[in-house]
Amino acid sequence: MNPAIARWSLALAAAASMVSPGAAAKPAPSAASTAARGEPYVMPRSEVRRMRSDAGGEYLIYIAWPQEPPPPGGYPILYLLDGTESFAIAAEFENRLGSYSGLAPGVVVGVGYPDASRRELDYTPAVPDGTRMLRPMGPNGGGDAFLDFLANEVIPEVEAGHKVDPGRRTLAGYSLGGLFTLQALFKRPDLFRTYVASSPSIWYGEKQVLKSLPGLADRLSGAQPRRRLFLSAGQYEQSPPPGKEQDPAWLKIADLSIAARMVDNARDLAGQLESAPLQVEFRVVPGETHATGDWPALRDALHHAFADQP
Repeated sequence: MNPAIARWSLALAAAASMVSPGAAAKPAPSAASTAARGEPYVMPRSEVRRMRSDAGGEYLIYIAWPQEPPPPGGYPILYLLDGTESFAIAAEFENRLGSYSGLAPGVVVGVGYPDASRRELDYTPAVPDGTRMLRPMGPNGGGDAFLDFLANEVIPEVEAGHKVDPGRRTLAGYSLGGLFTLQALFKRPDLFRTYVASSPSIWYGEKQVLKSLPGLADRLSGAQPRRRLFLSAGQYEQSPPPGKEQDPAWLKIADLSIAARMVDNARDLAGQLESAPLQVEFRVVPGETHATGDWPALRDALHHAFADQP
């Protein structure tokens, strides 16, 4: 099995083991059946809350917190998009192994869905009629409503129950999640201190997200502490790995991958933002394709959210 897939399988298994609020009660299994099946894995110091947005969307909000008491200023906190997939592995690493990697104790939050993902709707900006898309899309263009949901409902709900430091609040997303992370920075730089946009789909809607750049410097000018943006893209997102030039798997997506310009767009954006009152970092992740870059992206998110020296 592909190591990245194996890792995500573990994450999904851990996330699925947590009982969702409101789930129907089931008869208790007999001792014999429990022994035969084993016991479900349960993550310590974690919970799952159901929330409904004003737009009518249903969400699962996954929350994990440290064993250690909060520092005087409060815990750093990381909000992860695609939370149903990303939360379990990130939270377990942070709370069990983070200290070995120089990470301070902090709160991990994942925003996910009780049913099928609606990421194409929630993570994308609205685009004018007739805008060219590089690939077929389902319902889309709900990014503003989802940003309002995060700002007005999720963040207050989560942080009412945990002592956190708003000056160390981080948002992180991958692919379309990276696109939304950029939308949040460009439109509401007050919400988070750090934005981790990994392999962001800047191509979406003829680069619609970049139309929010005018006025960004003014919106950032009074932000304290200074905002930070970490951009990344996989080395092989718009070209095949060596020796794979004629691989059918590459040829099947080659035209789309080249047109999407994942690496070039992220690099170009980093250059555009050099003059903004913003700390910007861009890196190419060695050896990764778009299909394998999700774990390195989580590792980056954890590092930038919880590094001992913010």
